[in-house]
Amino acid sequence: MDNFRLKLGMLGSVGLIIGITTLGAAILLNGVLGLNFIWTLIFIVPFFLLQWYYGPKMVEYSMRVEEAPRNKYPELHRIVEDISRKVRIDKPKVMISDMEMPNAFAYGNFSTGKKVAVTKGLLNTLEDEEVEAVLGHEMGHITHNDAEVMMFLSILPAIFMMLGRTLLWSSFLGGRRRNGGALIVVALGAMFFYFLLNLAILWFSRLREYYADQFGATSVYEGSRKLQEGLVKIENQMARLKEKGQRRQATAGGSASNSLGLNPLGSGMKALFIADPDVEASSENLSDREMVEKYKQKTPGVGKKLFEIFTTHPELSKRLKALDQYK
Repeated sequence: MDNFRLKLGMLGSVGLIIGITTLGAAILLNGVLGLNFIWTLIFIVPFFLLQWYYGPKMVEYSMRVEEAPRNKYPELHRIVEDISRKVRIDKPKVMISDMEMPNAFAYGNFSTGKKVAVTKGLLNTLEDEEVEAVLGHEMGHITHNDAEVMMFLSILPAIFMMLGRTLLWSSFLGGRRRNGGALIVVALGAMFFYFLLNLAILWFSRLREYYADQFGATSVYEGSRKLQEGLVKIENQMARLKEKGQRRQATAGGSASNSLGLNPLGSGMKALFIADPDVEASSENLSDREMVEKYKQKTPGVGKKLFEIFTTHPELSKRLKALDQYK
């Protein structure tokens, strides 16, 4: 995906999100008394503003994150400083996550400052040059203010979801009996627009990953090659950890739902990561370039293409091919 198509796609996705929101609000406001919708706004918007304000604390709690001391992680600080200087932004705080899962993420708001974090699993999995490219990707999210944008966009489908639930409960509990059927229709309409908005926002999330990949590839020397190798190693290692965790849980007779060490709160933050933890990649012992070429040659089937519609990250082979244009 070239730069022009990428930017056009991002503008198109934002336009689609705004269009769905406007159309849905117009239709639903004509189908329900205004107070229901207004009260939904009154309750839901402050809730998400609080979530946005306290979001960094939730990230740090769920992902076991703390500030990375410079004397213990001098290379991390050097890389972040070099990239910040090159792209002319203030250096974000460098954080470390005590998780075996190899991943990285950027987060923060005006009260906490911008932060970039890597897991200990990432440092144990990647070479220094690959960590550099991954940090370049995450610095792209910071430069593009992706955390703030995604938080704002997440409010929109939540409004329709809360409206739909409110109206369903009103109809089920016998409120306004004469209009119960109409309330159910409007509630189902609200849930339909909630579903459409979620699909549009997931599309936007996948595009912003391409955009951050581009940033990482161009802000780091030989960034395309380094990021390609880093991405396949991350996905391969997560597949190994997932298989290992599932075997351990099967032996213990437990559930396999938490095989990567993510709690339910952390599982809901997949959009922050550089790679989706829900991987299906096989774990094979290949050289870095052999792994890259192997995954680039994979052609997603119809089922995988449909599944991608509901994911926050593009399919790996697409990301690897897109990075080729920045070599």
